[in-house]
Amino acid sequence: MDTLKVQTMETWPFYNSVTGDLTPLSSKKAAVKLQMYKILGFIPKKAPDDTAPGELEITYVDEELRITRGKGNLLFVLKMFDPTYRIPL
Repeated sequence: MDTLKVQTMETWPFYNSVTGDLTPLSSKKAAVKLQMYKILGFIPKKAPDDTAPGELEITYVDEELRITRGKGNLLFVLKMFDPTYRIPL
């Protein structure tokens, strides 16, 4: 299976972000392994190995929006802000 890169970014007031690997498990589930956090947009922090892996269940997805549920039934609503953006490796 392919491993994809994923990145989420918060805006004002914190500007936190997280990057990781995303591996499709089925049409509605993906395994996620967080790699790196950026606190306030510039302070890097490696994700702890024991807390980083998890799964996301995809509730809805289209070209601009993805709604998923994660560990502890947390709800994530993510909006694509730039489809041409590529995560720096």
